[in-house]
Amino acid sequence: MYIGVIAKRYAKALLDFALEEGAEAQVYAQVQRLVRVYLATDEMRHVLDDPLLPGEDKLRILTEAVETPEEQAGHVWKKFCALVLKHKREGLMLFIAHSYITLYREKKHISMVHLITPTELSGQVAQRLKRMVEEHSSEASEVILEETVDPDIMGGFIFQLDDLRLDLSVRHEFELIKNHFIDKNKRIV
Repeated sequence: MYIGVIAKRYAKALLDFALEEGAEAQVYAQVQRLVRVYLATDEMRHVLDDPLLPGEDKLRILTEAVETPEEQAGHVWKKFCALVLKHKREGLMLFIAHSYITLYREKKHISMVHLITPTELSGQVAQRLKRMVEEHSSEASEVILEETVDPDIMGGFIFQLDDLRLDLSVRHEFELIKNHFIDKNKRIV
């Protein structure tokens, strides 16, 4: 089986169980914390992939990774992690987490807007952009705006809404012009 198929099945099972228990938002927050911890530390992957480490220790690590001082890991998360460990799928936890985030956002009609600009936007402009997306999107009940500053794009912006990408950066325009000249010169020679 493919990793994506397996991860999506486990994520779907987690979402169904969380919906049944009324804890889908709590699990969503916990999964996001797991992804942050996973990406911030290389040791997490090595620990989960270690066949010599007992399952109880892996369960403790997965539980502690999603806890905050204000919030303990819920029973839904603990049962799900125990299931994953029982079936020896702990190496897929990052993929499962990303699949859960995607499924949760689809279920709750949450759209992700990723905006890349050469300089930081003011709060007013960001809020206005978010409002525009909410008004023009018939399916989105909530819009999450992620901003990234990348001076390499030289100007303009790159706007991505879920799977739709609009690249109006100066760097992209220069690439188009460069490719146009290269194609023209190939025909001349």
